[in-house]
Amino acid sequence: MVNLIGWFPDSHNADPGTSYLNNFIAPFGPIKKKEKDYPAARSGHRCFTDNDYLYVIGGFTHQFRNGSIFKEFWSMSLATFEWRRYEVIGDFPETLASFSIVQMFPFSKTFILFGGSGTDFGQTSSNSFYFIRINNDNCSIESQKIDVQGTIPPPVYGHAMCAGEIPGKFYIIGGTEGILYNFDVHALTMRANSEAKNDNEKFSWHCELVTKNLNFAGRYRMEATYDEVKNVLIFFGGGNNEEVIGFNKMVVLDVQSRVCSEVSTHPDSVNGFPLPRRCHTIVRHGRKVIMTGGINHTTNVNEIPLHSDVWIFNMENYSWTKYNHSLPKSVFFHSSAITEDGWMLIFGGAHGIATSSPRNNRLLGAWFGVPRLQRFALETLRKEYPNMFIGLHCGNLRLSGVFEVFNVFCKKGRVEEKEREIIEKGTIKFREKENRSRYYLNANAQEFAVRHQADIQVLGPRPQRRRRPPRQPPQVNDPIQNLQNVQQQVRRLLEQLFEHRFNNDENEEDDDSDLEVEAGDHENDPDAPFDEAAEDLENQLLELLQRPHRNRNPE
Repeated sequence: MVNLIGWFPDSHNADPGTSYLNNFIAPFGPIKKKEKDYPAARSGHRCFTDNDYLYVIGGFTHQFRNGSIFKEFWSMSLATFEWRRYEVIGDFPETLASFSIVQMFPFSKTFILFGGSGTDFGQTSSNSFYFIRINNDNCSIESQKIDVQGTIPPPVYGHAMCAGEIPGKFYIIGGTEGILYNFDVHALTMRANSEAKNDNEKFSWHCELVTKNLNFAGRYRMEATYDEVKNVLIFFGGGNNEEVIGFNKMVVLDVQSRVCSEVSTHPDSVNGFPLPRRCHTIVRHGRKVIMTGGINHTTNVNEIPLHSDVWIFNMENYSWTKYNHSLPKSVFFHSSAITEDGWMLIFGGAHGIATSSPRNNRLLGAWFGVPRLQRFALETLRKEYPNMFIGLHCGNLRLSGVFEVFNVFCKKGRVEEKEREIIEKGTIKFREKENRSRYYLNANAQEFAVRHQADIQVLGPRPQRRRRPPRQPPQVNDPIQNLQNVQQQVRRLLEQLFEHRFNNDENEEDDDSDLEVEAGDHENDPDAPFDEAAEDLENQLLELLQRPHRNRNPE
């Protein structure tokens, strides 16, 4: 059995007295917001995350005549759970159903988009590549169609895409153009262009056909991942109009020899193998692959073999383990993502095989790892100041900036200049009124406001405090300097002593009434002991001054 651990925040409508370990919870409940404030129900979209945000791009809806494609990009802050539709800058694709994306590197804010279909499935497919950058401060994305040389896949949708064995290398697998299904594998490689004249020419792109996999049935809506230990691509499920692929044997591609083969997997000791499926999702967490949902093949409209189960594939020994919990409802054509610390998020999907079947826009979450301390700290702030996490612009609060969250939004009183700079990143404008309400103006001039404190009486200016004098720098504890100071003090004492002796000698010569004292006779002279002690002190001090300084550094 796989040892699974997890945790779900108390603020997500969960009872603080319960643990909800590894359970699926819909943190938002019924959708009551306006559609413009929250992504609409959809299927065939894609999700991914950069650990600070969950992103949703594209998708299909049946709610309009002949269906419609969502040509939009949404972002949800994982700190505030506020959604925001981003402004699209540049050439953005229209074939945003059953397309594929892959991030340039894990959890990055740049990604590659390829293929997909429009509303006329099979008639409006694409084989274009797009390079897209995310700007959270501006709440925008910049999309650029890239020129790819070499052997490009034909227009397809329902294909898979994953990162390869080296940075900048990606694989495109399978798909369909509407009638025929293929199992072709193409490799897209990014290379630095030393002769670039502008930013758009910094990289060159080359695509090649790796294998056509003619010995295996064509398939679409499969999933794939790269096994960096065994140096193979692993393909999960998929299907065509005749069959759906199972999981007791799985196809792998050796990226070095470019040869595909079948490998046997090990079943769960109780539940066996997962049922065959397509239109499912997978996410990677370490050496575990987590698979959710999907649909089996059917020829009977009354039979809807949808799946709600969750399976975990161990890449170390190719074994399957059925997860103890299932999704609240069977779903396919959904999308999922997982953070670096193991928080899996699932959004959207369809609940029937008919085109008019209902879709959803619910967000499900489950922990498959231990949350970072950042998440615990943020949830502590949310529990202490719940009203401060409502209505905030998604570009202001980020999970990676917990200290900024506390300093800017939880500290009482007026903001300081440094806080103002944090808030006014990009085009996010900041306003503050007399009642200490803080307002944020986003990029498209819609105003979001939040009151961080209750209405309080605005007090007059504070009396200016008397400034303290600047602190003096501490004295340097230098042994050489200290010895020099001692020597100077000794010299001053000697000078005073010599001056005192000299004055006494002059007074003795001028005093005619002074009695002459015989040498060696000190019994009748009161100053004799003092003179001897003084002479002895002189000799010791002179010897001390003439003695060389020794370095006693213990090192």
